[in-house]
Amino acid sequence: MKRIWQAIKNRFNALIQGLENGPGGDRYGSVFPDKPKFFLGWFIKKLLPKQRIPESKQQKIRELHESGIIVYALKYRSHFDLLFVTHVLETLSLPLPRVIFDVRLYPWLPGWHSIRLFLTHMYHILRYHRLPNPYQSDYYSKNLLAYRDGLIFLVGEKGYYERSLKTRTHDPLLCLLETQASSEIPIHIVPVVMLYGKGPRRQQKSLIDVFFGDQENPGFFRKIVSLFRNRKHTLIELADPVNLQDVLANVPEEVSTKVDLAFNLRQKLIEEIDLHRKAILGPIFRSKLELKEIILRHPRLEKYMQRVAKSRELELWKVRKMADGYLEEIAAEYSISLILLSYSILSWIWDNMFDGIEVDMESLERVKDTAKEKTLVYVPCHKSHIDYLILSYVLFENNLNTPLVAAGKNLAFWPIGPIFRKCGAFFIRRTFKGAKFYSEVFSMYVKVLVQLGHNIEFFIEGGRSRTGKLVLPKLGLLAILIQAIEEGFCDDLAFVPVSISYDRIIEEEAYLKEISGGTKEAENVGQLVRARRFLKKRYGRVYVHFAEPISFKKYIESQNYKLGEMPSKQRHAMYRDFAYRIISSINRVSLVTPFALVSAAFLTKPSRGILRSQFWKIVQIYYDYFNIMGVRMSNTLTNLERAVVDTLAHLEKSKLIEKLKVDDELEDDPVYTIEDNKRLHLEYYKNNIIHFLLPASYVATSILTRKSFTVSSQDIYDDFMFFRDLFKYEFVFDADHPVEYQIRENLEAFAMLGFM
Repeated sequence: MKRIWQAIKNRFNALIQGLENGPGGDRYGSVFPDKPKFFLGWFIKKLLPKQRIPESKQQKIRELHESGIIVYALKYRSHFDLLFVTHVLETLSLPLPRVIFDVRLYPWLPGWHSIRLFLTHMYHILRYHRLPNPYQSDYYSKNLLAYRDGLIFLVGEKGYYERSLKTRTHDPLLCLLETQASSEIPIHIVPVVMLYGKGPRRQQKSLIDVFFGDQENPGFFRKIVSLFRNRKHTLIELADPVNLQDVLANVPEEVSTKVDLAFNLRQKLIEEIDLHRKAILGPIFRSKLELKEIILRHPRLEKYMQRVAKSRELELWKVRKMADGYLEEIAAEYSISLILLSYSILSWIWDNMFDGIEVDMESLERVKDTAKEKTLVYVPCHKSHIDYLILSYVLFENNLNTPLVAAGKNLAFWPIGPIFRKCGAFFIRRTFKGAKFYSEVFSMYVKVLVQLGHNIEFFIEGGRSRTGKLVLPKLGLLAILIQAIEEGFCDDLAFVPVSISYDRIIEEEAYLKEISGGTKEAENVGQLVRARRFLKKRYGRVYVHFAEPISFKKYIESQNYKLGEMPSKQRHAMYRDFAYRIISSINRVSLVTPFALVSAAFLTKPSRGILRSQFWKIVQIYYDYFNIMGVRMSNTLTNLERAVVDTLAHLEKSKLIEKLKVDDELEDDPVYTIEDNKRLHLEYYKNNIIHFLLPASYVATSILTRKSFTVSSQDIYDDFMFFRDLFKYEFVFDADHPVEYQIRENLEAFAMLGFM
């Protein structure tokens, strides 16, 4: 009997010990399994869309993981978001979080393990009146140092104050800082941005927000509904990692304890997530009516309307009504439903018209970083009507807030005008001549937009280029934006020059007709109907590249300008100089496409025909020159021979060039011919890259005009300046590199090519 009692006692003690220590010695259950269990884990895998995280960012996290620990940081605590993040990281083969702070993982653990863990926690509550505390036993620290990456939540279910009440024992950031202080292994915190849709942020909460969670922190049911409604636009982005070794090495003087440091770090991480959200969603949404009220009640416009009423002997309400009418004509609206529909339609159109849209992701990441800090003004080149659509599509596709676009009033016709307006276009008249009141209202509209934080897009060339090269800049809208900074509507604006290049332009025939003396056909419904024919042809690839954003504040500081003290003439010169810098930046980031390269090679010889061997020699010279000068070239030109052969086949099929039938002995070196009436087609594409060749042509011409072919550097400089002055109304020249540098660079290139 005594033996039986002892056995029962031993079994009971073993049970108690098991409950005390937890299953497998883990009483906390904060280690995430390799694969989540039960239905929801499978459901999320099936429902979530594939995420587009830049390869450079993925590679950076993998490199940091090789020698350190990765801890992902979500803003709000959520089991659903935890599964979402884990699924995305798994599909991208990125380090998976294993140690999850402040969450009980019962639903995602194997069945028996989950039940035993639950019993352990019940035992602790009954015996100790609390759950086991993983912070006090260094559970989190030990697992992280065993290279099990983790995940933390920055704001608890009850909000910020939880941290201040339990600072020593329940703060994951404090735990991470203390772990880092005692270890040489670097810990990197990666803020994670989660969005269940790209709709704009709204100022007032709706009943749906009250009952199902707001847009920033939706409840479970709202997340599920959003996944079904906006599956393609549910997204995750990873912000730049924060190295805790750097944080500890650069403690601000006002921070005296690690508790304060953890508080500061939390603020920094939350601010990074919020700024990232703003770059994607844009500023708080205001209705058209609310925006009109802000503009019409602005003190500057109020004073101007009072002067108009007095000068025209009108009642003030009538002048206000006129201003309201102008705003109706100008103002954009914003319908996220229509934008989502347009995105789907455009995806189908681009797939049918183009072989792909090639985006320079490295330059786009720089734009994203700038968007977190500043209001952006996108300034693309203007070669086609679809430039509007291409840029907005690329930005939306890559999780950047789409700008409000300044569109010509000629595009306001039904039905395309209302659609453009609801997708963010605002309309501008071709000229403000004789419309001073309209000009004031339009200026105030633009200034209020940037004051509210809206990104803007406008075409600095004014209209589309019919020749292929950039048109000299128009200064009107640029001047309004600069005045917005001067008048205190915003502190600064970052101007983003954008190059949009096409293998083939869809308006090619219309442009050639206009250049040859034909009249431009006004935009109308008929043109829209006839546009269906573009879907029957392929136009190659589209290339989008972003230049380094130009801070206007930094520009005036570098030039030692003082806006408030500048006379009118100097101010206009400043506008022009800044505009030329933007155009120069667009030129610099434009790239050589196979069509442009082949067109330039054909037109190098003035004769109608060219042997294939001669053609290939010219192509190779251009290609080598561009490589030496560091000119960007499309990815397709990595395989030069294939790209050129494909382009030749396309040009032959389009009947822009013809390959003559030759005798058998000349079959290996046939002649290509170009009819005179087809040369203008190739001229357009050659002009896309002519700015890269201007300095070389000036230097070469200076040398070749000397009888002895011996020339001094001063002679070349004088000739170079003569050509620049001669063509100053035809081309925009490099504003960032002095002439001496350009001459030296080209002479070195000539030597490397064996010309000198």
